[in-house]
Amino acid sequence: MNSTAYPSKYASPKGTFTVGKTRFKWYDLAEDPTAVSSQDIHNAKICIENAVENFQNKEDLGFVIMHRCGEKYLLLVCTWRSENELWESVYYDGSGTFEVWDRNTIHLPTYCVWEMGIVYHESQSWKKFLGTDRTEPHQQDYLHDTFEGEV
Repeated sequence: MNSTAYPSKYASPKGTFTVGKTRFKWYDLAEDPTAVSSQDIHNAKICIENAVENFQNKEDLGFVIMHRCGEKYLLLVCTWRSENELWESVYYDGSGTFEVWDRNTIHLPTYCVWEMGIVYHESQSWKKFLGTDRTEPHQQDYLHDTFEGEV
């Protein structure tokens, strides 16, 4: 087995992104957070706004991880569907625009070690939210409970 030293990356929350009725927490994830360009974020947001999942008409909460991998991106779009399961759509920027990552296989990758820091925080934040009456003030509490730091 090859051993590769993996550098740390930094998770940076970037506020709330709303698509129709769906509200997402937005995270940039990169070795250098300044390497995530505003144009790439713009392209990612357009991808989500036009997604087949039609977030425009679903009243949902979740989070997005804009993960810079070298010169490319993985875009993980996650929603809770108001319950206890995390639903995910994955896109990649392989040609200058975000495309669906077709993962139609039996055993497939989920989250890498860097993404899991954010996912762990989000699972704890969502579990706390599920213990409430899920009204708008508690939704706002969830949306403002973000993770920032080295992963």
